[in-house]
Amino acid sequence: MYSARIVCLADLDCFFVEVERLHRPDLRGRPVVIGGEPGSRGVVAACSYEARRLGIHSAMPMAEAYRVVQDAGGPLRTKTAFLHHGLHGNYTLYSKRVQDILRGEAPYFKARSVDEFELDISGCERLFARDHGGIEQFAEHVRRRVRNEVGLPLSIGIAPSRIAAKMASRHAKPDGIFRVLPGEVEQFLAPHDIQAVPGIGPAIGTALRARGVHRVGQLLDLPERMLDNSFGLALTAVVRALREGDGSVRRQAGNTGAFGRGEADLSRRPKSIGHETTFERDVIDPAVIRQTLWRLTEDACRRMREQDLRARHVTVKIRYSDFKTLTHGGFLPEATDADSAVFERAVQLFGEGCRRRLRIRLLGVRLSRFTAGASQLQLFTTPREQREQWLFVAVDHIRRRYGRDGVVVGPGVARIRQQRPVEANSTAGIQSGFMPMRASG
Repeated sequence: MYSARIVCLADLDCFFVEVERLHRPDLRGRPVVIGGEPGSRGVVAACSYEARRLGIHSAMPMAEAYRVVQDAGGPLRTKTAFLHHGLHGNYTLYSKRVQDILRGEAPYFKARSVDEFELDISGCERLFARDHGGIEQFAEHVRRRVRNEVGLPLSIGIAPSRIAAKMASRHAKPDGIFRVLPGEVEQFLAPHDIQAVPGIGPAIGTALRARGVHRVGQLLDLPERMLDNSFGLALTAVVRALREGDGSVRRQAGNTGAFGRGEADLSRRPKSIGHETTFERDVIDPAVIRQTLWRLTEDACRRMREQDLRARHVTVKIRYSDFKTLTHGGFLPEATDADSAVFERAVQLFGEGCRRRLRIRLLGVRLSRFTAGASQLQLFTTPREQREQWLFVAVDHIRRRYGRDGVVVGPGVARIRQQRPVEANSTAGIQSGFMPMRASG
Protein backbone atom coordinates (compact mmCIF):
# COMPACT_ATOMS: atom_id res chain seq x y z
CA MET A 1 0.00 0.00 0.00
CA TYR A 2 1.32 3.45 -0.95
CA SER A 3 2.47 5.62 1.94
CA ALA A 4 2.97 9.38 1.59
CA ARG A 5 6.47 10.67 2.12
CA ILE A 6 7.13 12.33 5.47
CA VAL A 7 10.26 14.38 6.12
CA CYS A 8 11.32 15.98 9.41
CA LEU A 9 13.77 18.88 9.28
CA ALA A 10 15.27 19.38 12.75
CA ASP A 11 17.04 22.69 13.38
CA LEU A 12 18.96 23.61 16.54
CA ASP A 13 17.84 27.12 17.55
CA CYS A 14 20.68 29.67 17.87
CA PHE A 15 23.00 26.69 18.16
CA PHE A 16 26.31 28.43 18.82
CA VAL A 17 24.76 30.86 21.31
CA GLU A 18 22.95 28.05 23.15
CA VAL A 19 26.16 26.01 23.46
CA GLU A 20 27.86 29.06 24.98
CA ARG A 21 24.96 29.45 27.41
CA LEU A 22 25.36 25.86 28.60
CA HIS A 23 28.85 26.82 29.78
CA ARG A 24 27.88 30.34 30.89
CA PRO A 25 24.40 30.46 32.46
CA ASP A 26 24.83 34.21 33.06
CA LEU A 27 24.24 34.71 29.30
CA ARG A 28 20.65 33.44 29.47
CA GLY A 29 18.05 36.08 28.68
CA ARG A 30 20.72 38.52 27.47
CA PRO A 31 21.49 39.65 23.91
CA VAL A 32 24.51 37.59 22.81
CA VAL A 33 26.59 38.26 19.71
CA ILE A 34 29.36 35.92 18.53
CA GLY A 35 31.84 37.21 15.96
CA GLY A 36 35.25 38.65 15.20
CA GLU A 37 36.92 41.66 16.76
CA PRO A 38 35.28 44.94 15.68
CA GLY A 39 38.65 46.41 14.68
CA SER A 40 39.26 43.60 12.19
CA ARG A 41 37.15 42.30 9.32
CA GLY A 42 35.01 40.35 11.75
CA VAL A 43 31.31 39.86 11.16
CA VAL A 44 28.49 38.46 13.27
CA ALA A 45 28.65 34.67 13.00
CA ALA A 46 25.71 34.00 15.34
CA CYS A 47 23.42 35.96 17.64
CA SER A 48 20.58 35.27 20.07
CA TYR A 49 16.93 36.11 19.52
CA GLU A 50 17.33 38.98 22.00
CA ALA A 51 20.09 40.44 19.81
CA ARG A 52 18.00 39.97 16.67
CA ARG A 53 15.24 42.06 18.20
CA LEU A 54 17.75 44.91 18.40
CA GLY A 55 18.34 44.65 14.64
CA ILE A 56 21.53 42.57 14.73
CA HIS A 57 21.76 39.69 12.27
CA SER A 58 24.27 37.16 10.93
CA ALA A 59 26.93 38.46 8.51
CA MET A 60 26.55 42.03 9.84
CA PRO A 61 29.95 43.69 10.40
CA MET A 62 30.82 43.54 14.10
CA ALA A 63 31.57 47.26 14.15
CA GLU A 64 28.00 47.91 13.02
CA ALA A 65 26.65 45.50 15.68
CA TYR A 66 28.52 47.48 18.34
CA ARG A 67 26.97 50.70 16.97
CA VAL A 68 23.47 49.18 17.15
CA VAL A 69 23.99 48.35 20.83
CA GLN A 70 25.44 51.78 21.57
CA ASP A 71 22.43 53.44 19.91
CA ALA A 72 20.05 51.26 21.93
CA GLY A 73 21.58 52.69 25.11
CA GLY A 74 20.19 52.08 28.57
CA PRO A 75 20.51 48.65 30.22
CA LEU A 76 20.91 46.93 26.83
CA ARG A 77 24.33 48.52 26.42
CA THR A 78 25.62 46.75 29.51
CA LYS A 79 23.54 43.56 29.17
CA THR A 80 24.66 42.71 25.61
CA ALA A 81 27.51 40.17 25.54
CA PHE A 82 29.98 40.17 22.65
CA LEU A 83 31.96 36.94 22.38
CA HIS A 84 35.04 36.98 20.17
CA HIS A 85 36.40 33.55 21.04
CA GLY A 86 33.97 30.65 20.99
CA LEU A 87 34.25 27.14 22.35
CA HIS A 88 35.93 25.76 19.20
CA GLY A 89 35.59 21.96 19.06
CA ASN A 90 32.76 21.91 21.61
CA TYR A 91 30.32 22.96 18.89
CA THR A 92 31.07 19.84 16.89
CA LEU A 93 30.87 17.63 19.96
CA TYR A 94 27.43 18.97 20.92
CA SER A 95 26.25 18.54 17.34
CA LYS A 96 27.43 14.94 17.39
CA ARG A 97 25.51 14.25 20.60
CA VAL A 98 22.32 15.50 18.96
CA GLN A 99 23.05 13.46 15.83
CA ASP A 100 23.47 10.32 17.92
CA ILE A 101 19.97 10.81 19.35
CA LEU A 102 18.33 11.52 15.98
CA ARG A 103 20.13 8.69 14.22
CA GLY A 104 18.65 6.21 16.69
CA GLU A 105 15.09 7.54 16.34
CA ALA A 106 14.52 7.48 12.55
CA PRO A 107 15.06 4.89 9.80
CA TYR A 108 16.91 7.48 7.67
CA PHE A 109 19.02 10.31 9.03
CA LYS A 110 21.29 12.84 7.37
CA ALA A 111 23.20 15.78 8.86
CA ARG A 112 22.73 18.76 6.55
CA SER A 113 25.07 20.92 8.61
CA VAL A 114 26.37 21.24 12.15
CA ASP A 115 22.93 22.42 13.36
CA GLU A 116 20.43 21.13 10.78
CA PHE A 117 19.36 17.51 10.32
CA GLU A 118 17.00 15.61 8.04
CA LEU A 119 14.95 12.56 9.01
CA ASP A 120 12.83 10.57 6.56
CA ILE A 121 10.11 8.77 8.52
CA SER A 122 7.98 7.68 5.57
CA GLY A 123 6.01 4.53 6.30
CA CYS A 124 6.40 4.87 10.07
CA GLU A 125 2.89 6.18 10.76
CA ARG A 126 1.59 3.00 12.39
CA LEU A 127 4.76 2.44 14.39
CA PHE A 128 4.80 6.00 15.75
CA ALA A 129 1.03 5.92 16.38
CA ARG A 130 1.57 2.83 18.52
CA ASP A 131 4.68 4.00 20.35
CA HIS A 132 4.08 7.77 20.63
CA GLY A 133 0.51 8.50 19.58
CA GLY A 134 1.31 9.93 16.14
CA ILE A 135 3.88 11.73 13.98
CA GLU A 136 3.73 15.03 15.86
CA GLN A 137 3.97 13.23 19.19
CA PHE A 138 7.05 11.43 17.87
CA ALA A 139 8.59 14.81 16.97
CA GLU A 140 7.79 16.09 20.46
CA HIS A 141 9.46 13.00 21.93
CA VAL A 142 12.62 13.73 19.89
CA ARG A 143 12.57 17.41 20.81
CA ARG A 144 12.29 16.57 24.52
CA ARG A 145 15.13 14.04 24.34
CA VAL A 146 17.48 16.61 22.82
CA ARG A 147 16.48 19.21 25.41
CA ASN A 148 16.80 16.83 28.38
CA GLU A 149 19.92 14.90 27.31
CA VAL A 150 21.93 17.64 25.57
CA GLY A 151 20.34 20.83 26.89
CA LEU A 152 19.72 22.45 23.50
CA PRO A 153 16.44 23.72 21.99
CA LEU A 154 15.32 22.00 18.77
CA SER A 155 12.70 23.11 16.26
CA ILE A 156 11.16 20.51 13.91
CA GLY A 157 9.30 21.06 10.64
CA ILE A 158 7.32 18.14 9.18
CA ALA A 159 6.16 18.00 5.55
CA PRO A 160 5.97 15.71 2.50
CA SER A 161 9.22 17.10 1.05
CA ARG A 162 12.53 18.42 2.34
CA ILE A 163 12.06 21.94 0.99
CA ALA A 164 8.61 22.27 2.59
CA ALA A 165 9.92 20.77 5.85
CA LYS A 166 12.77 23.31 5.84
CA MET A 167 10.30 26.17 5.53
CA ALA A 168 8.04 24.59 8.15
CA SER A 169 10.94 24.42 10.61
CA ARG A 170 11.18 28.22 10.50
CA HIS A 171 7.55 28.43 11.64
CA ALA A 172 8.37 26.02 14.46
CA LYS A 173 11.00 28.36 15.95
CA PRO A 174 11.80 28.73 18.71
CA ASP A 175 11.83 25.25 20.20
CA GLY A 176 8.58 24.03 18.65
CA ILE A 177 6.98 21.75 16.06
CA PHE A 178 5.12 22.69 12.87
CA ARG A 179 3.54 20.19 10.48
CA VAL A 180 2.33 20.65 6.90
CA LEU A 181 -0.01 17.87 5.76
CA PRO A 182 0.19 16.55 2.16
CA GLY A 183 -3.00 18.29 1.04
CA GLU A 184 -1.91 21.62 2.56
CA VAL A 185 1.54 22.07 0.99
CA GLU A 186 0.59 24.53 -1.76
CA GLN A 187 -1.66 26.50 0.59
CA PHE A 188 1.21 26.68 3.11
CA LEU A 189 3.82 27.73 0.55
CA ALA A 190 1.79 30.24 -1.49
CA PRO A 191 1.95 33.32 0.82
CA HIS A 192 5.70 33.04 1.48
CA ASP A 193 8.08 35.58 -0.04
CA ILE A 194 10.06 34.03 -2.89
CA GLN A 195 13.34 34.58 -1.06
CA ALA A 196 12.11 32.41 1.81
CA VAL A 197 12.58 29.43 -0.53
CA PRO A 198 15.94 27.62 -0.13
CA GLY A 199 17.76 27.84 -3.44
CA ILE A 200 16.44 31.26 -4.49
CA GLY A 201 19.15 33.83 -3.86
CA PRO A 202 19.17 37.64 -4.15
CA ALA A 203 19.98 37.72 -7.87
CA ILE A 204 17.15 35.38 -8.90
CA GLY A 205 14.86 37.07 -6.38
CA THR A 206 15.50 40.49 -7.92
CA ALA A 207 14.90 39.14 -11.44
CA LEU A 208 11.61 37.52 -10.36
CA ARG A 209 10.41 40.70 -8.65
CA ALA A 210 11.15 42.66 -11.81
CA ARG A 211 8.62 40.38 -13.52
CA GLY A 212 6.05 40.97 -10.80
CA VAL A 213 6.65 37.68 -8.96
CA HIS A 214 6.83 38.32 -5.21
CA ARG A 215 5.16 35.29 -3.60
CA VAL A 216 5.67 31.56 -3.91
CA GLY A 217 2.08 31.16 -5.14
CA GLN A 218 2.84 33.42 -8.09
CA LEU A 219 6.03 31.46 -8.81
CA LEU A 220 4.14 28.17 -8.84
CA ASP A 221 1.73 29.57 -11.46
CA LEU A 222 4.54 30.22 -13.97
CA PRO A 223 4.90 27.69 -16.83
CA GLU A 224 8.03 25.52 -16.67
CA ARG A 225 8.95 26.41 -20.26
CA MET A 226 9.08 30.10 -19.36
CA LEU A 227 11.20 29.34 -16.28
CA ASP A 228 13.62 27.26 -18.38
CA ASN A 229 14.01 29.96 -21.00
CA SER A 230 14.29 32.89 -18.60
CA PHE A 231 16.12 31.48 -15.58
CA GLY A 232 17.57 28.10 -16.51
CA LEU A 233 17.24 24.62 -15.11
CA ALA A 234 18.27 25.52 -11.54
CA LEU A 235 15.14 27.55 -10.79
CA THR A 236 12.98 25.02 -12.64
CA ALA A 237 14.30 22.28 -10.34
CA VAL A 238 13.43 24.40 -7.27
CA VAL A 239 9.90 24.98 -8.55
CA ARG A 240 9.45 21.28 -9.26
CA ALA A 241 10.58 20.55 -5.70
CA LEU A 242 8.00 23.01 -4.41
CA ARG A 243 5.26 21.45 -6.52
CA GLU A 244 6.00 17.78 -6.19
CA GLY A 245 8.46 17.16 -3.34
CA ASP A 246 12.15 17.15 -4.17
CA GLY A 247 12.90 13.46 -3.61
CA SER A 248 16.30 14.37 -2.20
CA VAL A 249 16.26 11.71 0.52
CA ARG A 250 17.14 8.26 -0.82
CA ARG A 251 17.23 5.27 1.47
CA GLN A 252 20.64 3.69 1.15
CA ALA A 253 21.10 -0.05 1.16
CA GLY A 254 24.03 -2.39 0.91
CA ASN A 255 27.61 -1.39 1.59
CA THR A 256 27.86 1.69 3.78
CA GLY A 257 31.56 2.10 3.13
CA ALA A 258 34.45 2.52 5.51
CA PHE A 259 33.57 3.94 8.92
CA GLY A 260 29.91 4.24 7.95
CA ARG A 261 30.22 6.27 4.75
CA GLY A 262 27.10 5.87 2.60
CA GLU A 263 26.95 5.33 -1.13
CA ALA A 264 26.56 8.46 -3.22
CA ASP A 265 23.24 9.29 -4.85
CA LEU A 266 24.77 9.97 -8.25
CA SER A 267 21.56 11.45 -9.65
CA ARG A 268 21.89 14.34 -7.17
CA ARG A 269 25.63 14.69 -6.76
CA PRO A 270 26.77 18.29 -6.19
CA LYS A 271 28.31 20.20 -9.08
CA SER A 272 31.14 21.47 -6.91
CA ILE A 273 32.38 21.57 -3.31
CA GLY A 274 34.57 24.36 -2.02
CA HIS A 275 35.84 26.40 0.91
CA GLU A 276 37.13 29.97 1.13
CA THR A 277 39.11 31.86 3.74
CA THR A 278 39.26 35.62 4.28
CA PHE A 279 42.39 36.57 6.22
CA GLU A 280 42.07 38.89 9.19
CA ARG A 281 45.04 40.79 7.70
CA ASP A 282 46.26 40.62 4.12
CA VAL A 283 49.11 38.11 3.83
CA ILE A 284 52.11 37.52 1.61
CA ASP A 285 53.98 34.88 3.64
CA PRO A 286 54.33 31.72 1.46
CA ALA A 287 54.21 29.47 4.55
CA VAL A 288 50.86 30.93 5.67
CA ILE A 289 49.49 30.63 2.15
CA ARG A 290 50.60 27.01 1.88
CA GLN A 291 49.13 26.06 5.26
CA THR A 292 45.87 27.79 4.38
CA LEU A 293 45.62 25.95 1.07
CA TRP A 294 46.12 22.71 2.97
CA ARG A 295 43.33 23.46 5.45
CA LEU A 296 40.94 24.44 2.66
CA THR A 297 41.84 21.28 0.76
CA GLU A 298 41.26 19.14 3.85
CA ASP A 299 37.80 20.59 4.43
CA ALA A 300 36.75 20.29 0.78
CA CYS A 301 38.03 16.71 0.48
CA ARG A 302 36.33 15.70 3.72
CA ARG A 303 32.97 16.91 2.42
CA MET A 304 33.61 15.18 -0.89
CA ARG A 305 34.32 11.86 0.85
CA GLU A 306 31.11 12.23 2.85
CA GLN A 307 29.31 12.20 -0.52
CA ASP A 308 31.45 9.24 -1.64
CA LEU A 309 32.84 11.17 -4.61
CA ARG A 310 36.18 11.79 -6.29
CA ALA A 311 37.15 15.03 -8.04
CA ARG A 312 38.80 15.44 -11.43
CA HIS A 313 39.13 19.24 -11.40
CA VAL A 314 40.52 21.78 -8.91
CA THR A 315 40.05 25.55 -8.94
CA VAL A 316 42.00 28.02 -6.78
CA LYS A 317 40.51 31.44 -6.04
CA ILE A 318 42.71 34.42 -5.14
CA ARG A 319 41.50 37.85 -4.04
CA TYR A 320 44.17 40.53 -3.67
CA SER A 321 44.26 43.45 -1.25
CA ASP A 322 42.87 45.73 -3.99
CA PHE A 323 39.84 43.36 -4.23
CA LYS A 324 40.72 42.14 -7.70
CA THR A 325 39.78 38.45 -7.85
CA LEU A 326 41.00 35.71 -10.16
CA THR A 327 40.37 31.98 -10.42
CA HIS A 328 42.72 29.44 -11.93
CA GLY A 329 41.70 25.83 -12.45
CA GLY A 330 43.01 22.61 -13.91
CA PHE A 331 42.41 18.89 -14.10
CA LEU A 332 43.96 16.32 -11.82
CA PRO A 333 45.95 13.45 -13.38
CA GLU A 334 43.09 11.17 -12.30
CA ALA A 335 39.97 11.37 -10.16
CA THR A 336 40.88 11.31 -6.46
CA ASP A 337 39.57 12.04 -2.96
CA ALA A 338 43.04 12.13 -1.35
CA ASP A 339 43.95 15.39 0.39
CA SER A 340 47.61 15.12 -0.60
CA ALA A 341 46.94 14.76 -4.34
CA VAL A 342 44.43 17.62 -4.39
CA PHE A 343 46.72 19.83 -2.30
CA GLU A 344 49.69 19.25 -4.61
CA ARG A 345 47.58 20.35 -7.57
CA ALA A 346 46.16 23.35 -5.68
CA VAL A 347 49.67 24.58 -4.82
CA GLN A 348 50.68 24.20 -8.46
CA LEU A 349 47.62 26.14 -9.65
CA PHE A 350 48.26 28.87 -7.10
CA GLY A 351 51.82 29.25 -8.37
CA GLU A 352 50.57 29.51 -11.94
CA GLY A 353 47.76 31.94 -11.14
CA CYS A 354 49.38 34.26 -8.59
CA ARG A 355 51.30 36.70 -10.78
CA ARG A 356 50.74 40.00 -8.94
CA ARG A 357 53.04 41.31 -6.22
CA LEU A 358 50.28 42.24 -3.84
CA ARG A 359 49.19 40.90 -0.50
CA ILE A 360 46.35 38.39 -0.56
CA ARG A 361 43.02 39.00 1.14
CA LEU A 362 41.19 35.73 0.36
CA LEU A 363 41.98 32.19 -0.77
CA GLY A 364 39.60 29.49 -1.94
CA VAL A 365 39.77 25.88 -3.16
CA ARG A 366 36.90 24.33 -5.13
CA LEU A 367 36.55 20.75 -6.39
CA SER A 368 34.37 19.69 -9.33
CA ARG A 369 33.87 17.17 -12.16
CA PHE A 370 32.99 14.37 -9.75
CA THR A 371 32.96 10.62 -10.28
CA ALA A 372 31.91 7.74 -8.03
CA GLY A 373 34.06 7.48 -4.92
CA ALA A 374 35.96 4.90 -2.92
CA SER A 375 33.00 2.63 -2.13
CA GLN A 376 32.73 1.88 -5.87
CA LEU A 377 35.15 -0.61 -7.36
CA GLN A 378 38.36 1.18 -8.45
CA LEU A 379 40.68 -0.53 -10.92
CA PHE A 380 44.47 -0.33 -10.80
CA THR A 381 44.68 1.20 -7.32
CA THR A 382 48.28 1.18 -6.10
CA PRO A 383 49.16 0.17 -2.52
CA ARG A 384 50.19 3.76 -1.77
CA GLU A 385 46.87 5.14 -3.02
CA GLN A 386 45.02 2.57 -0.95
CA ARG A 387 46.98 3.51 2.19
CA GLU A 388 46.30 7.22 1.59
CA GLN A 389 42.61 6.52 1.07
CA TRP A 390 42.30 4.69 4.39
CA LEU A 391 44.43 7.31 6.15
CA PHE A 392 42.12 10.19 5.22
CA VAL A 393 38.98 8.17 5.92
CA ALA A 394 40.38 7.38 9.39
CA VAL A 395 41.20 11.06 9.94
CA ASP A 396 37.60 11.95 8.98
CA HIS A 397 36.32 9.42 11.51
CA ILE A 398 38.48 10.83 14.33
CA ARG A 399 37.45 14.40 13.55
CA ARG A 400 33.77 13.54 13.52
CA ARG A 401 34.21 12.20 17.03
CA TYR A 402 36.71 14.66 18.55
CA GLY A 403 36.35 17.82 16.48
CA ARG A 404 38.19 19.53 13.62
CA ASP A 405 41.52 19.64 15.42
CA GLY A 406 41.24 16.18 17.00
CA VAL A 407 44.01 15.11 14.64
CA VAL A 408 46.32 17.24 12.51
CA VAL A 409 48.21 15.92 9.48
CA GLY A 410 50.38 17.20 6.65
CA PRO A 411 51.23 20.92 6.41
CA GLY A 412 48.53 21.59 8.99
CA VAL A 413 50.94 20.46 11.73
CA ALA A 414 52.90 23.69 11.32
CA ARG A 415 49.75 25.71 12.09
CA ILE A 416 49.30 24.44 15.65
CA ARG A 417 51.42 27.21 17.15
CA GLN A 418 50.27 29.89 14.72
CA GLN A 419 47.23 32.13 14.71
CA ARG A 420 44.59 30.86 12.32
CA PRO A 421 43.03 33.06 9.64
CA VAL A 422 39.37 33.94 9.82
CA GLU A 423 37.39 31.42 7.77
CA ALA A 424 34.38 32.56 5.78
CA ASN A 425 31.30 30.79 4.55
CA SER A 426 31.55 31.31 0.81
CA THR A 427 27.77 31.37 0.49
CA ALA A 428 26.85 33.75 3.28
CA GLY A 429 30.20 35.45 3.94
CA ILE A 430 30.20 34.51 7.62
CA GLN A 431 33.61 34.78 9.25
CA SER A 432 34.37 32.07 11.77
CA GLY A 433 38.00 31.70 12.69
CA PHE A 434 36.85 30.86 16.22
CA MET A 435 34.14 28.36 15.37
CA PRO A 436 33.18 25.72 12.76
CA MET A 437 30.53 27.00 10.37
CA ARG A 438 28.75 25.84 7.20
CA ALA A 439 30.60 26.06 3.98
CA SER A 440 29.44 26.40 0.43
CA GLY A 441 28.81 23.44 -1.74
